[in-house]
Amino acid sequence: MKPIGEAVEAMMAVLGLDGTAVATRKAFLGFSDTDIDHLRKLHEALKGLGSQFAQSFYDHMLRFPETRRFIPDDQTLERLKQTQAEYFDTLTAGEYGPDYIRHRLRVGIAHQRIGLETQWYLGAYAKYLVDLLPEIWQRVEDDHERLPALQSLLKIVLLDMGLAIDTYIHADRQAILALKEYAELVFSAIPDGLVVLTSDFIVLSANRAFLRRFDLTEADMHGRPLLTLIAAEGLEARLTEVRSSGTAQHDLPFEMGLATGTLRMPVRVTLTGIRLAEEEEEEEEARLLMIVEDMTEQARLQQALKESEATLLRAQAVAHIGSWQLDFKTGEIAWSPEVYRIFGLPVDTLLSYEAFLACVHSEEREMVDAAWQAAAKGAPYHVQHRILVDKTTRWVEERAEIEFDADGHPLKAVGTVQDITERKATEARIEYLALYDPLTGLPNRALFMDRLKHELAAAERRNQRLSLLFLDLDRFKEINDTQGHNAGDRVLSEVARRFRQALREEETLARLSGDEFVIIASDSGEAATRIADRIGNALLTPIPVNGQGFLVSASIGIAIFPEDGRSPEELLKHADIAMYRAKAGGGGYRFYRAEMGTDLERTLAIAHRLETALAAGQLQLHYQPQVHLPSGRITGAEALARWHDAEWGMVSPVEFIPIAEERGLISTLGEWALAEACRQVHRWQEQKCPLPGRVAVNVAARQFEDDGFVDRMLRIAAENGVAPSLIELELTESGMMRDPERAVEITRELASAGFALSIDDFGTGYSSLTYLKRFPVHKLKIDISFVRDMLNDRNDYSIVSTIIAMGRSMELETLAEGVEHAKQAEVLLALGCQLAQGYHFGHPEAADDFERMWLRGSCH
Repeated sequence: MKPIGEAVEAMMAVLGLDGTAVATRKAFLGFSDTDIDHLRKLHEALKGLGSQFAQSFYDHMLRFPETRRFIPDDQTLERLKQTQAEYFDTLTAGEYGPDYIRHRLRVGIAHQRIGLETQWYLGAYAKYLVDLLPEIWQRVEDDHERLPALQSLLKIVLLDMGLAIDTYIHADRQAILALKEYAELVFSAIPDGLVVLTSDFIVLSANRAFLRRFDLTEADMHGRPLLTLIAAEGLEARLTEVRSSGTAQHDLPFEMGLATGTLRMPVRVTLTGIRLAEEEEEEEEARLLMIVEDMTEQARLQQALKESEATLLRAQAVAHIGSWQLDFKTGEIAWSPEVYRIFGLPVDTLLSYEAFLACVHSEEREMVDAAWQAAAKGAPYHVQHRILVDKTTRWVEERAEIEFDADGHPLKAVGTVQDITERKATEARIEYLALYDPLTGLPNRALFMDRLKHELAAAERRNQRLSLLFLDLDRFKEINDTQGHNAGDRVLSEVARRFRQALREEETLARLSGDEFVIIASDSGEAATRIADRIGNALLTPIPVNGQGFLVSASIGIAIFPEDGRSPEELLKHADIAMYRAKAGGGGYRFYRAEMGTDLERTLAIAHRLETALAAGQLQLHYQPQVHLPSGRITGAEALARWHDAEWGMVSPVEFIPIAEERGLISTLGEWALAEACRQVHRWQEQKCPLPGRVAVNVAARQFEDDGFVDRMLRIAAENGVAPSLIELELTESGMMRDPERAVEITRELASAGFALSIDDFGTGYSSLTYLKRFPVHKLKIDISFVRDMLNDRNDYSIVSTIIAMGRSMELETLAEGVEHAKQAEVLLALGCQLAQGYHFGHPEAADDFERMWLRGSCH
């Protein structure tokens, strides 16, 4: 919108309000120099009345909401009163040249822009005169002067009113002109072709899109019959029908081109009638509007789609995925060939919903039917269920999208069916590995802790005692060292079998790790004694291995609930302490006693010295390379904490890390390790010897559970000048599965922040595949316990290959830990494992030694 000053000058030019035009208007009103003299005399008589008159005028104006809304506050009111007083003075001052005209136009434009309608504007003038006439009558005492003064005043007021009305008329004309220009611009810019025709099919106008599409100009078309320019079989008949009936016809397919040429393009045409009223006649003139949409690209895409359907069907067969469609109105069902194959049915089988349900496993038929009925009412349809094919069971996963009409009735459905039998088998195997020890078939630590938790809760509710027996085989290491791990595994399997035979059904047996077993007995200490005796008797007979008989005994520690502990962790800890006391005493069994805590002295000493060492910065990180198996190139490194005590010398991580976890130092240790790793990565970058890939830092379960964990990780990286994308956080299965839902949330925050995530020691803990698929991890680290003996142990080999296959199916990297021999590396690579670390490639080294051995070649 133009500033008011520019608008005034433009309007004076448009309206021709120069000196001559103004004089003409004055002459038409009979305004003369005599009127100017009368007004000047009246001006003298009205001196001093301006402010009083303005006050009275606005008191009146404020009575009406329509005018009051333009006066938002007292400050505006005072400014308007001042302006009104000035107008009162100029009205009779006798100066009515161009400046006066500009000022009146300026006021009129301002009133028009703020939205003051003409009736209120003219009403204000009426009020003005009504209040002014009595004042003139009183202040002009000569009767002969009153009437001429009033006549002159009316003339100048009528001139002002005319100028005000001009501003409103001019604004309306400008708006109409702009609207017309906008409409023409829109008509021209519409991407579809538009043509306006007379009832005789003569072209009145065509937009740019139509002209460009057929290489025509406006001069080529205007005023000429459309059908002499454009050829499309059946177009004339359709135009005639629309002209006669007045009913629009939509989406008409034509092959259209120039009448003088042979090239035709596929188009979609809409024809509709237009009625335009003449300005001075009541009759309406018929018009036709033709809208032409170029369908060339759509036709090309449709052809490409047809060509890709065969490729899609082949891809579906490879992925064991089929597709289907259902028309709810007709009940017609269409299956792709792969769906027939999955369900084991001939392709000419009569399809129906009932035939489909007959294929579903009887135990899941009701569930599938309920899911489909709910989907028909708007619920999502995504189910997994079994089907029977030639008396064999298959697992399938179904998904569907249903289209509904405006009333919520289903119209059609499109869905997929995928054969997931192999995936289910893999999941079942992994779930088994997560809960059971693959060597002995006994519950593992995760399942044992879960059962112990429930047993303790039940004992507390019933006010009963519970016994926990912790068993460790004596001199078992000698069998491993002399006969090898295969022989040791056979001994463990036989021991587990004998233990199962010695126990009753209600007594729970589990293998924690290595040669450690635990037993839960829901009874008193006397029952625990009897169990210990049965266990001892079960081991009296030598175990044959490699033609030799080995006598194996067990040291047993016993803790009683609730006297020796109320939580699973506390009870297990005290049973463990009692077991060590039994082993120190030559075997047999011992009940936990409080005085056994003296063994904790070293633990406490280590905890104290470790806390001091952390505060004094006496720990350091060593780095072990992680390599790409196909190329042997380094792809990253794992940061490992090392502690050299001034008095004790090197303290093994196997000793101090569990104590750090137990004594609440693990979070401090973990944050120190991350900060030190970040500082080292930053140093290597500054020295132009960057580490390829990422540095991996272990995260303990307790760290993961702390509030603010994500923020602290980000702060540590930022403070040390390292992007999160250069850091890989190694999380444990057990740590994430303590609270899976929270773990999903935290891992997603870490991944969004840029950290890479991996699951450490995979296969040794308990992880549900349902949750594993929701964690944004990119790598699984296969535990050393499986890799170490995979070449000699069929079970370990099976576990490693299963984890690698599962990682590949979930698009996760797999890294094998503890690779010590070239043959292990070769077999891992053949199984599809791409990454590895272990002594075969390099020991953990201090930062300077690691840089010299692995990074000097990349310095620049």
